[in-house]
Amino acid sequence: MGSLLPRWVLLFAFVAGCGSSQSAPSQRAPVEAASHPAASPDVLRAERLLAEAKVGEAKQVLEQALADDPKDARAWLDLGLAHEAVDELASAERAYRRSVEADQNFAEAFNNLGVLLREGGKLAEATTMLERAVALDPQLAAARFNLGLAYEEQGRLAEAEREYLATIDQLPSDPVPRINLAMMFLGMGRREAAAEQLRAARPMVRGDVLLSIPVGEGLRRAGLPEEAIPVLRAALTRASDPPPTELLAELALAYYAAGDLDAAEATMRRALRQNELDPALQYAYGSILAKQGQLGKARAHLRRAAKLDPDGPYADRARARLEALKR
Repeated sequence: MGSLLPRWVLLFAFVAGCGSSQSAPSQRAPVEAASHPAASPDVLRAERLLAEAKVGEAKQVLEQALADDPKDARAWLDLGLAHEAVDELASAERAYRRSVEADQNFAEAFNNLGVLLREGGKLAEATTMLERAVALDPQLAAARFNLGLAYEEQGRLAEAEREYLATIDQLPSDPVPRINLAMMFLGMGRREAAAEQLRAARPMVRGDVLLSIPVGEGLRRAGLPEEAIPVLRAALTRASDPPPTELLAELALAYYAAGDLDAAEATMRRALRQNELDPALQYAYGSILAKQGQLGKARAHLRRAAKLDPDGPYADRARARLEALKR
């Protein structure tokens, strides 16, 4: 199946509106025929080197190929990938711009440039580039997903929903666009629509730790902690030792929301042992202890949360909870 996670070949970032989540994705007709530039033998060699993570060698091959043919759009695209692989972002942007200048119908190059611009905070220009990519090739799932991210960041939620749904239509077995759409729905208060997407994504996750965390979080926030717990526990059985603190914390919150305070306390305590300096964990643990009636311990952890980040959001919450415990 196609996936929205890798940034090789399609290269897009990992991540609604007024209509129903069942609305049909918009089917755009391409404004022009998208091009797919052929690779010269040198470019093919460079792509093999990139796939083997031999970035320096790949760059040398591509630079020579471009010296021979400065209008090779695919070589410029691959050079951008090579620069981006080693965090040379300004050079990557220049290479992607040269690629779209060389071939103004190269949808993948517009997509890659749009992603880089969005990640660099140039949201308006990024949206223009991604819209161009989608207009050229409406079936390029990477571009539609990235355009959805850009629209969401701008608050254009109906348009973001349209692009996420189009991505889901093209990649029905990929959980990532469903997770992104669900999280956007939750931010809008559309809990039932979010739950629908998360339930669809749940069997696709298959214990993947990084994907299970947002699915579990989303189900909990949608008011379904009993459904979140098995997702997170399955991920815990596959996680490294020690498991990610974020996984333990989210599982503890799911137990708490489901009313299993003992399991919540034990799991959050385990997370806290891994990172005692996290004010969010200190606050959450203090809240669980307070719910259990362990008020002395609860106050200690709430004070710790406030002290760790005096100006942060959890400090205010901790101080408010401490005041409430005095009553």
